[in-house]
Amino acid sequence: MGKVPKEYDLTTSAKPEDVKKLFRHVIETGIQHGTVTVVMEKVNYEITTFRIDKDYTDGRRPDHVEFGSSLSEDLKRRDFTMNALALNLETDELIDEHEGQVDIRNKLIRTIGDPVKRFSEDGLRPVRAMRFASVLGFSIEPNTRKAIEITKQITAKISVERLQEEIIKSFLGPKPSEMLKLLLEEGILSLFFPNFLSENIIPQNKSLLALDSVPKENPGFILGIWMFAIFPFATTTECEDFLKKLKFSNQLTKDALFFFSICQDLAKPLPQEDYEIRKYFLAPIAKHTNPRKMEPNEVFAGLKVVISKLNDKEGIRWFEKLFTIWQSKPPLLLSELVLNGKDIETLFPSLPKQKYGELLQFLLEMVWKDPINNQTALLTEHSAYFISKL
Repeated sequence: MGKVPKEYDLTTSAKPEDVKKLFRHVIETGIQHGTVTVVMEKVNYEITTFRIDKDYTDGRRPDHVEFGSSLSEDLKRRDFTMNALALNLETDELIDEHEGQVDIRNKLIRTIGDPVKRFSEDGLRPVRAMRFASVLGFSIEPNTRKAIEITKQITAKISVERLQEEIIKSFLGPKPSEMLKLLLEEGILSLFFPNFLSENIIPQNKSLLALDSVPKENPGFILGIWMFAIFPFATTTECEDFLKKLKFSNQLTKDALFFFSICQDLAKPLPQEDYEIRKYFLAPIAKHTNPRKMEPNEVFAGLKVVISKLNDKEGIRWFEKLFTIWQSKPPLLLSELVLNGKDIETLFPSLPKQKYGELLQFLLEMVWKDPINNQTALLTEHSAYFISKL
């Protein structure tokens, strides 16, 4: 494909114990499967002995492996034809016994041999096929695609962690929407979350366009629009439950829920008043980014993309207004008020402490309505008014 690989898999007829004798620094990374890692000049080289896999009763890994004597035997156990290419480093001969190059040229994902047998061996393979289709822009060969449906009971055996890993990997490609559509069309997500998903979910094209356009810097934001494409009307609690079942990290989940909520707000009629923009958009952005010292421009880059897909030209004009207000640096958080809890205690010693939070929120509302209110004299005056109404 004209791309430089990030890593190479090395395979040999030499058994692990032979490799260990040949090199000074060898790590037994997966010796039960014939894999060791040779460390030379601080570079790791993963080397696996030719092998033949025997039986897959758990639908994920072979029950046991036998070391083979030929590369041909080893290549036959691979998943897809495009992944069964080997290069002889001594002769520069490219070995392709399963027409992998033809399928690469035709942008086709095809299993080696019987697709039902291949997918029955390892339930993750159908999900990998979908991810490859999404990341590479390939299509899944018809018989291979049919086998996904036939072997769904095997796919249901894989761990949610492995499913989650494949979803995250799909975000790195140009069209994460393709994997999402395939997962929904084949009912794969429903295998793991029958109470969350029906088989007839069809994401809107605008949401899918936004998903493919969100900048890649923050996978949590991509996950947020991914969730919005599936559950545009869900509550954040429902989404959080779904993400927890997929075992995403806490930080990735927080980023996703934050961006999911923003996507929901962007899909509604956009507020035009500066006060509403400050309260419902800019304050949540500041609240999310400040504690983590996250670069707010990451958020705005994602926002601009999503709003351009969901609201077209009107959305872009509105975004420019929102960004202009942000650049004016209005106070948006309680921590940015010129009065704090200690000031209130000094100014109004008779006010019960359990009312401090309510008063500070009232003052923040005043500042959202007009940032000029963030002055000691004005906020003191507003505080006295608030207390007089208690």
